[in-house]
Amino acid sequence: MKISICDDEEKQLTLIADYVAEYISIRKSDVKIEKFTCPADLLECERGTGDSEIYLLDIVMDGMSGLELGQRIREYNERAVIIYLTTAKEFSLDAFSVNAFSYLVKPFEKEKLFAELDKCFKYHIPPKKEETVITVKTPDGIMPVALRKINAVEYFDHRLIYALTDGNKIEGIYQKASFDNQVEELLRVGAFLKTANCYLVNVDNIMTVTPRGFKMKNGGEYPVTRKYADAKIKFLNAKIQKRL
Repeated sequence: MKISICDDEEKQLTLIADYVAEYISIRKSDVKIEKFTCPADLLECERGTGDSEIYLLDIVMDGMSGLELGQRIREYNERAVIIYLTTAKEFSLDAFSVNAFSYLVKPFEKEKLFAELDKCFKYHIPPKKEETVITVKTPDGIMPVALRKINAVEYFDHRLIYALTDGNKIEGIYQKASFDNQVEELLRVGAFLKTANCYLVNVDNIMTVTPRGFKMKNGGEYPVTRKYADAKIKFLNAKIQKRL
């Protein structure tokens, strides 16, 4: 989860970020904080991805007002929570134009911000599903890896090579067991499809089917051999099931 804060006054930005960091520490939440002194920098950083769940925005800023920034955010992120933090009381009604969650007038006690964040988490931010994590035996020791971060698993020289969504790879230890035996646990989880004699692909990270195989959300591609051609049908059926 990510919270983005934008305030063109450095001291205010630091103060608000410190409040949010304290709130996150108390709540023990996995939240990333992004700070911006310029609205344009926030928009450039996100590039229309809308990956912040909460935005804390000043209103009176140079170059672009917080209201205009909120409108730009709404173009690509309709569900995000926007909280305005400002010294300008007269803009409270205008904040409704971007469906702002709340409006706090500076200076305010941190407890007021904590209360608004509590409401966000309780009513507007859905709880995340418990993440499935597997353990990978590597030459450097046992490494926990979130299932969603694995794009594919390849079998090479009696080792499992885990291709991750960020482009990195994790190499497992040498084992005499066959590929099927080594990936037995992964197949039981039900998140992977076998696309070749030595390949598994994570269904949730597939973006589309190609003539050769699967294209992943991060741009990677994995082939589907003739022997495992039914993997494409299994993927399409899984997509249909999720939509029902």
